[in-house]
Amino acid sequence: MSERIEKIRVSVPAGECGTLEKTHRFSYAYDHAARRDHQISLTMPVRLPSYSRGAIHPIFEQNLPEGFIRERIIERLRKHIRIDEMLFLALQRDYGIGRLKYHSNRFQDNEAGREDLAEILHWQGPESLFEELVDKYLLQTSISGVQPKVLVGDTRATFHTPGLIIKSGLAEYPGLAVNEYFCMVAAKGCGLNVPEFHLSDDHSLFIMHRFDLDDDGERLGMEDFSVLLGERADDKYTGSYESLADVIKMYCASPRRDLESFFRLLVLSVAVGNGDAHKKNFSVIYDDITRPETIRLSPAYDIVSTLPYIEKDTPALKMNGQKKSFPQKAELIRFGKRIGIKQPSTIIEQVVDTVNDTLTQHKYLFDAYPIIYRAIEKATSNCAH
Repeated sequence: MSERIEKIRVSVPAGECGTLEKTHRFSYAYDHAARRDHQISLTMPVRLPSYSRGAIHPIFEQNLPEGFIRERIIERLRKHIRIDEMLFLALQRDYGIGRLKYHSNRFQDNEAGREDLAEILHWQGPESLFEELVDKYLLQTSISGVQPKVLVGDTRATFHTPGLIIKSGLAEYPGLAVNEYFCMVAAKGCGLNVPEFHLSDDHSLFIMHRFDLDDDGERLGMEDFSVLLGERADDKYTGSYESLADVIKMYCASPRRDLESFFRLLVLSVAVGNGDAHKKNFSVIYDDITRPETIRLSPAYDIVSTLPYIEKDTPALKMNGQKKSFPQKAELIRFGKRIGIKQPSTIIEQVVDTVNDTLTQHKYLFDAYPIIYRAIEKATSNCAH
């Protein structure tokens, strides 16, 4: 029988705070000396009784790898150790998104590897740079999402935590890097808060800087909406966008401002045909868990047009009670009014105009991927009517 990890110590920037244990259930117990600033999640206040569940707690599940990265880790380690959620957390150490750090006897803390961003952007070698990076940094990558991606340190950074998220569509999703780059350019043009991002010269890689780290590498709290709803990642496609608006009203310090950003982001997702705007692709961030006035909607991330790869894709969640097709303008206005947006029609027109302008200005990006251009153009037209 392969060795199994049964206990993991958990810490936050304020210090070690508790122990996660797996027996027939998952149980997390705060240390007796834990203070309020040791709280691991907005949903899990410090208390003496342990938090026990049959499935892993949502805050710990938040960064568990899926799809491509999960399969690669399993392939590399399955002969040596039992593959389960505890293993993925132990591997995460200090590399994961958000403020939690994990300590186990199996994987010791060490310095994360670093790469030169300029070299990645201008790579012209005969081999796949992405495959090389995956092979090199696989065991420091703990990040959710099915899309092939890897966490890499930046040589320019003064801190050790990997600060770059590098993505590739590989052969399965041709043009995905161009697709996401275009969508993020449009998001920025729409006035949305976005992290710094880049497209490699050969258009094969999309690189995004993490926004849960400040300039000194200090960790910001980040919790996705699945965590805040107390749900499993498997349920990320269930429910409605109305429920996400309720999360913003419940947690964000400036709900009116963040609801408008949320609505603008949803309209953009509709305008580009993004059928993957699920619960885990929306998050809040905060500077200090003891200061609720710092809780706000995170910058936009993981925006792509899914229609080029799934021709008849539909929205990830319900809006106005349905998700059989992407909503048109009247349905978006109805939704906007329902969540308290004052001028939804104006926002829709602004987003549609921005996407159309961005398509015109960046048409050259789609020379090798005309199907992506046509899909976004069609989605934008549908959104406007």
